[in-house]
Amino acid sequence: MSKSIYHKHHIIPRHAGGTDDPSNIVKLTVAEHAEAHRVLYEKHGKKEDWLAWKGLTGEVGKEEIIYEIRKTNSKKGAAALAKLMKDPAWKETWNEAHKAAIAKHNDWGKWNIGIKRTDEAKENYRASALRRERVPCSHCGKGYTKPNINKHEKACAK
Repeated sequence: MSKSIYHKHHIIPRHAGGTDDPSNIVKLTVAEHAEAHRVLYEKHGKKEDWLAWKGLTGEVGKEEIIYEIRKTNSKKGAAALAKLMKDPAWKETWNEAHKAAIAKHNDWGKWNIGIKRTDEAKENYRASALRRERVPCSHCGKGYTKPNINKHEKACAK
């Protein structure tokens, strides 16, 4: 006897304004859940549905889904901020409200300068850095963390 795994599926997805109200949620098998997102993607063309569909079928990994969601949210946030910044009233309000906060932050950041680290703290920093995944450079073969590999490869290629 095989047990089916069920997922909760939002009839109207949260990214489209749906809620967690029980009337908006149905119980589907993984295959049915993937199919529901495929249908939503083909009907509305939303990237969130494509990612859910491909993630549920195993065609896209968790890291890629997280990366795409963050990239999309970053673009939305930047577009919203750009729109707000064109409004002179908002800009003036923002300037007044944040001048003090920025000054406080700048002073706050100075507490860290010149502090001597204990050997234990230094070892913790080193251990943390060594746990990060390393990617080999295609030119020299040295390993670099993902955030640093592109910068290194550009310099190494020259």
